[in-house]
Amino acid sequence: MINDISKTLFITDLDGTLLNSSGVVSEQSTHIINELIAHHGLNFAVATARSPATAMPLLSGIDMRLPSVVLAGAALWDAQHEAYTHTWPIDEGIISEICQIYERHGAHPFIYRQSGAQLQAHHLACISPREAEFMKSRTGTHYKDFILDDRPYEPSPCPALIVFSTDRYTVMEEIYRDIIACGIDCHPICYCDIYSLGYGYLEIYGARVSKAAAIATLAREHGFEHIVAFGDNANDMEMMEMADYSVAPSNALVKVKRLASEVVGCNDDDCVAWWLMHNVAQ
Repeated sequence: MINDISKTLFITDLDGTLLNSSGVVSEQSTHIINELIAHHGLNFAVATARSPATAMPLLSGIDMRLPSVVLAGAALWDAQHEAYTHTWPIDEGIISEICQIYERHGAHPFIYRQSGAQLQAHHLACISPREAEFMKSRTGTHYKDFILDDRPYEPSPCPALIVFSTDRYTVMEEIYRDIIACGIDCHPICYCDIYSLGYGYLEIYGARVSKAAAIATLAREHGFEHIVAFGDNANDMEMMEMADYSVAPSNALVKVKRLASEVVGCNDDDCVAWWLMHNVAQ
């Protein structure tokens, strides 16, 4: 299955895969992965829809030597130098079309723009309780700043990496379906919040943005010839399809488990770390 560890990239999703149901990397997983990196040459990376603001604190105990795929593939983040190495932004004209659809639904998204190493999340000054709670858990970090004003959707010299919103899942799904029906040249992803029943997220990226595309760039630039991917949700399926071998936890969506080369224990059982230990430390 793994012919050459030195030429293989092992890349995992975070939520529902490497993270347990409490939303953290366990001490056991951290210890195993660091041992494999230090003593067995494990080439370890993550691919997540999270931004560096929420992903990097969760990974602070792991020796992250490779860039991380963040924002579902809209960027690569170098944790060692705290910098974006690649970004794939959304065209400003596309953002205008998307915002018009939100307006028809009486909703307003966050526009995440890159300014150096920081993301600036622009939104109207009026926010919902759900959005306020979302912001509260993501403030106090130099990776991200929330900017609330009356003109958040005007064109900017700072590239936009994602249009993001969160509300009841049914609301997000309606907007998602409208964007698809209008044929807008973008890559929308709508999915449930695994931590809050009934709520969901809508993330909209550039048309060619995906975890798989960013992983291909990462693999090419670092000379990896083989890829092993771990994932549990719909936005992991493209990277699992392009991988040479894919692993799903038992808590993954049914369609993800059907796609995977192998199904292992659940995310609360350190399944990624244990799989790596049994397949890398040989």
